[in-house]
Amino acid sequence: MSENLRIWTKAIYGFDHVARMATPADWDRPSPCEGWTARHVIGHVLAVQRYMESLVRGTPVTMNPMVDPDRNTGDDPYAAWAAARDGLIEALDQPGALHRVVQNWSGPTAVDDMIGFNVADTTVHSWDLARALGVDDRLDPACVARALANAEPVAERLRAGGMFGASVDVPSEADAQTRLLALTGRRV
Repeated sequence: MSENLRIWTKAIYGFDHVARMATPADWDRPSPCEGWTARHVIGHVLAVQRYMESLVRGTPVTMNPMVDPDRNTGDDPYAAWAAARDGLIEALDQPGALHRVVQNWSGPTAVDDMIGFNVADTTVHSWDLARALGVDDRLDPACVARALANAEPVAERLRAGGMFGASVDVPSEADAQTRLLALTGRRV
């Protein structure tokens, strides 16, 4: 197993843990993402997984994670998420899948690197979903460390593209989770 696959799996199941706590009434609760509910957050994360699955399988992309993410969830957001999670896991479990080079939003990328970078999005949105649901929002320290390492070098480019909000000032002694969330424009 690659290091990227190991940490991505940890991030995916961290998100899954939070999503399992939602009740049907929770999906319309506001999230820390401006204008998004819990349904938008899970819809975005599942659409990212479907996007990556399409790239891994070499099939047409069917979901845009940034456009109307709430429509990706259907009547049962958790079931839609679980199907997306399992679809990508199955695609990654094929011989040579991690070494395949795909054309994603940042250019030609090895699938192994693509999923490694996805740790940041999934980890941060785990916090967003936890906040929307009112449950424990502590993130896995290894996922936070990887997310920070991935996001810091490209933060300004992602901010310019609308993927991150304005960074939030935090004390220099702030913990890694607080620094990650501040980097992506979230107030703790």
